Amino acid sequence: MDSSNSLTTAVLLAYVLFGAGIVITLRGIKGVLAAIIVGWMFLPPIAGVNLPGLPAFSKIDSVVYAALLGALISEAKAITSFRFKLLDIPIAVWILVPFFSSYTNGLGISDGFSELYIRIVSWGIPYFLGRVFIQSPKDVRTAALSVVVAGLIATPLALWEVRMSPQLHRMVYGTTATQFIMTMRLGGYRPLLFMRHGLEVGLWMSTASAAALWLTIAGRDTLRVMGFRLAGISGLLFVTTVLCKSLGALILLAGVTSAALLVRAFGIRFIFVALLLAPAGYITLSLTDTLPREMLADVIAVYDDERASSFSSRLKQEQIINDHAMQRPLVGWGGFNRYRPINEQGETDAIDSLTMITMGKNGLVGLISLLAFNLLASLTIILRLKGKEMARPFWAPTIAIMLGVTIYSLDSLFNAFVTPLHIVGLGMLASIAVLVPSWQAELRKNRPPNRKISSNQNNSSPPNTPEPKANP
Repeated sequence: MDSSNSLTTAVLLAYVLFGAGIVITLRGIKGVLAAIIVGWMFLPPIAGVNLPGLPAFSKIDSVVYAALLGALISEAKAITSFRFKLLDIPIAVWILVPFFSSYTNGLGISDGFSELYIRIVSWGIPYFLGRVFIQSPKDVRTAALSVVVAGLIATPLALWEVRMSPQLHRMVYGTTATQFIMTMRLGGYRPLLFMRHGLEVGLWMSTASAAALWLTIAGRDTLRVMGFRLAGISGLLFVTTVLCKSLGALILLAGVTSAALLVRAFGIRFIFVALLLAPAGYITLSLTDTLPREMLADVIAVYDDERASSFSSRLKQEQIINDHAMQRPLVGWGGFNRYRPINEQGETDAIDSLTMITMGKNGLVGLISLLAFNLLASLTIILRLKGKEMARPFWAPTIAIMLGVTIYSLDSLFNAFVTPLHIVGLGMLASIAVLVPSWQAELRKNRPPNRKISSNQNNSSPPNTPEPKANP
């Protein structure tokens, strides 16, 4: 084993204990998110370390095990208080379906359990941690601000690589994570940091920017980061996101934030509901071969011919994948690249879209469960809040988290970045969806009696509102 491989192996294994220490020190959702953010920001994105009797130990394993170990040591009571809810059914199906995909395709029970293990570590544990550690509005504020901090940590590194070229991974670990030509965009550099691709950096920054922008607009001056107002921070994050040169991430940031602002201005929840349902609508059109592929490519060509060509290729790829996947529509083809159709050269084509990979590997059962657990918690929250209620600073952290998760859901139509920060966010939203009625009741109970509430009062949190803890 060469020195660079020895270093990455040692770092991945050591971080399990280091990250656990972060959770134990900071406690609760702050500790869990800090361990995930630090690990995802700085650990090497290698394929994995071979350990006896286990699948390859990779970056996501190191980060997730660190967060889980720290939580088990410091927050065992919170973990044992977890109660399964109806909103958790989609994630349960999503975790279990790979086993049946392997079994029905004759790939063996061992392969089925291996796929099940990967799904539990990559998706189940982060989701569970998000579910467990959201118990009060204070937890939600902490989580939303942590997302903003995640962007702030990445900002100086991203700006350095925009100027100096993506060299941080090589300088620290002695290797490169991707081909250098993939970092060249629009006559400059697209930052890579310690992630798998510049597109993942764009997704990370757009998530943090969406949260910061919404907290700035709806949170007023009630929320700050390290004592600083969010206005300047949100501007810095937005500029950095633009410099990441990821057109898709920018489009998603603009679309999601605009939809939220329209709901805030006019109180029409349908706008946000339509945005949440967009992935399901897109996939339905794609599977039924009614998606206007050429028109979509022409729209993008107005802004960037290169991106339009790439997008057009992905759309053609989707059609091929759909035709192949529908030969085994229920639980898909399973693993070992069997879900990839063979091209004219006798080779299997790579697939970029998480939703298309899911359709090919796990069929309609996997695809529907993926869409459902990305959608249901946010949809439940939106339907339980009145349109104007979303504008209140009290709910600003919840909407900030929702915007970030929605960006991830939409990005999964075209990319396949499994990031634990977003998956923890899905778990947090599920807990918030359960707790919204009790928090609304507390807000009504603490509203000053026999007073006509002005518009300004209606848009701020009641003073001294208790923050109830409840079993999510």
